[in-house]
Amino acid sequence: MKRIAEHKHYIQWLVVLLAILLPFFIIRVFPGLYHSSDMDDFHRWSQVWQVDWRSIYVNCERCNYPFIGVLLSGGAMSWIDGDSFDLLANRFRYYLAVVDALNVLLVWFILQRLQVKSAALWAGGIGLLPSSWMGSSVWGQIDGAGQFLIFLFFILLIWFNREKRSTRQFFLFAALAGLLFSFMLLTKQLIYFSILALGLIFLANVLTFSRKPIVVIASSAITLIAFALPVVIIDLNLNLKESYFSHLQYVLATGSKHGDIISSVGFNLWVFFTRDLLGSSRLPLPIQIGSKTLFSVTPYSAGIFFFLAINGFLASVLFKQVRKNRADDTQTFNSQSILMSFVYLALVNLSFNLTLTGTHERYLYHFYPFIIITCLAFVNRDGFYNRFTLSVLLAGSLVYGAFLFGYLTRFVRATSFMILQGMSIFHLLLFAYLIYITVKQIDSRTMDSPSLT
Repeated sequence: MKRIAEHKHYIQWLVVLLAILLPFFIIRVFPGLYHSSDMDDFHRWSQVWQVDWRSIYVNCERCNYPFIGVLLSGGAMSWIDGDSFDLLANRFRYYLAVVDALNVLLVWFILQRLQVKSAALWAGGIGLLPSSWMGSSVWGQIDGAGQFLIFLFFILLIWFNREKRSTRQFFLFAALAGLLFSFMLLTKQLIYFSILALGLIFLANVLTFSRKPIVVIASSAITLIAFALPVVIIDLNLNLKESYFSHLQYVLATGSKHGDIISSVGFNLWVFFTRDLLGSSRLPLPIQIGSKTLFSVTPYSAGIFFFLAINGFLASVLFKQVRKNRADDTQTFNSQSILMSFVYLALVNLSFNLTLTGTHERYLYHFYPFIIITCLAFVNRDGFYNRFTLSVLLAGSLVYGAFLFGYLTRFVRATSFMILQGMSIFHLLLFAYLIYITVKQIDSRTMDSPSLT
């Protein structure tokens, strides 16, 4: 038995090692498998960065990421030597693969703290899923850095809620959370949906710790100062055009207007009602049965309405769990509240992909890891996040990874209606199912929640 246990131990760490090395292997064996347009943008930014990084938003018209995002993309590329564009692109993606490797280790740490059996094995398994690296290092994008910051927030959340804390420790928690939110804000626009979700999770944790006005106000002030400080420091060191007071204002005002079209090879509910996915989302779209028009909607406005309505409901589900936790007269999140926070973040990311217009093919990047982590924490206990749910999520992540591979190899395009509609149907059904089992999970009084370590 001891020898069998030792073999299982070695197998777990072998899987982790494979997960760490796989992106490097894919990049080495398939050097042309990347998104050339994104890499070309980063290359242009790197050339401007080398000349004068302080004036990046003055001299680079197409530079539309916040500062840390530009630093991690164009700035990092400017420090990499390459005799050709392909060689430069591959070396840059090796650097992104290092970030993916760090994320595998953070997932292992989180699973271990949630007392998931064979945590290392499952961390490696999540790292091996193509949805974990196809849209980041292999693609040539920096979203793995945003994922890294989200994982750090959850590690902070788990650490703080392991036991009762003093007010001084709570203020430290608030400051660190504010810094993480600021770094997320400064990384890339895709993570902004996650910031909103994490902000509500943090607020729920504040109200769980104390409802004394002085504590709530003081912690909020500390968080806001920590949140604003990096932005102010960066803006003071940048040269901007006269009409802008912050580089974030410039990025948001001049960045790409993704929402103005129906879909940019993303799958959402609007792909069922038009044959022109690149058409304007601000024009009325007829909703028909056969040849009969029932009514018309403007996808852009309707998408925002659906997103806000759905996420209002999701927030109420989260706070319902927090109220149950508060009823136990505790100052910390219990383990189920922590896991519901993972679910909430995942569903916010899934919901905006399904409701908003202009979504891209990679925008589901912040969904699968977090929902799978939740399911793993519950899978060996009685409840609704069971092995069937885990199987569906793993299958979905594989299909999504294949979808991204299809896009990089030009098999999936904006005219691939059957593929986009198929992905939309699957994820709409998955979304409805996850909401159902989440509500049942919270209403259940017999659920055995895993503890935090």
